[in-house]
Amino acid sequence: MEPLTWKTLAKDLEVSHQGLHLWRQLEGAPETADLEAWQAFKAERGLGRVRATGELNTLKADLLREQIRHVRAKNQREEGEVIQSYVVDEMLATLAQKLDLLLRLKLEVELGARVMGKNAAEINVEGALIVDEIREVINSNIATFETTLVPLTRTA
Repeated sequence: MEPLTWKTLAKDLEVSHQGLHLWRQLEGAPETADLEAWQAFKAERGLGRVRATGELNTLKADLLREQIRHVRAKNQREEGEVIQSYVVDEMLATLAQKLDLLLRLKLEVELGARVMGKNAAEINVEGALIVDEIREVINSNIATFETTLVPLTRTA
């Protein structure tokens, strides 16, 4: 049997002569034109072009459809968790105005009358009551924002 030429080896490996030349430059490539050694090297490195078959094309299409479905589902989940920035701005502005009015009412209008004639311990108790009242109003306003404004942004 006569020795294998590089062109014949390329044909047997189903690769172009230029492709085989590039493979020869890879680390660990066989130095001789030995078909078995080159087939093992090709398989080990995953070299060569995979010819598309009907089944492979079907699998690729299925994979692509699954990836698209996954991305769409992720986008739908994220849309439900996102609040438009203009709504947050409006919520904060409204909450700041309400807090300002509440503090003015509790501290400028009610405080004097509520602590008049009381000792320091009673004033401390009254102050704690005022803080609780303020906290209750703030929490109810935040709950109102969550139930009325936030769902509006999810449909927009």
